[in-house]
Amino acid sequence: MDRAFWNDAYKEDADSVMVADRILDVELADLPVGTALDLGCGRGSNALKLAAKGWSVIGVDWADHAIALATEAAKQRRLDAGFVVGDITTWQSPRLFDLVISTYALPGGEASAQALQRAIQALAPGGTLLVAEWDRSMAALWNFDPDELMTPAQIVALLPGLTIEKAEVIRIEDMFASPDDPRGGAGAKATIALVRARKN
Repeated sequence: MDRAFWNDAYKEDADSVMVADRILDVELADLPVGTALDLGCGRGSNALKLAAKGWSVIGVDWADHAIALATEAAKQRRLDAGFVVGDITTWQSPRLFDLVISTYALPGGEASAQALQRAIQALAPGGTLLVAEWDRSMAALWNFDPDELMTPAQIVALLPGLTIEKAEVIRIEDMFASPDDPRGGAGAKATIALVRARKN
C-alpha cells in the first residue's frame, strides 16, 4: 500500500478510507489545549476535531488528495489547522508539539520504527504521544502478514526514553457497523493497540 494506492483511495471514496475516532475524547480529556501534530492525518478528521476544541494543529500525510480535502475543510470551518504533504517516515518537523498523534497510520515493519522516531523528535518536553493501531490480532482476521500489525508491547519497544502511561488492547464492538464499510466483511468488531506516552 504505497503512496499511489492511498492517493487513489482518497480520490475514489475518502469516506471508506477514514476510521471513525473512538479514543481521542477519552484519552486527551485531561490534557490542556496546546499545539498538536497528526502524523498520517489522511483527510484530517482527527486534526480538525482537535482544532475545533482549540488546539493549533498541523497534519501530515503523503496522499496529496487527502491533504487537499483536509485543507479545504479547515478553510471552510475557519479552524487553526494546517496540512502538509509529506512521508511520515522522513518528514522533519519545523517545531515541537505538546501532542503528537498517529492513528491507524503506521506503515508497518521498519518504516513504523522510522515514523515513531519522527514522532518522538517532534514532541516537546512534557508532551504526550498517542498511538492507536490495529492490534496484531487483526492480521489473521484480515489475512494480513502478522508483521504488518503490532501489539502494544511492540509499539512500546519503539519508544525508547518515553514514559509509558498506557499500553493496552481495546476491543470495539461496532468499529465497522456501517453496512457500507468494506472493512466490516469479517465482522464489526475490532481490536486496537493503544499506547500513550510522555516525553520527560
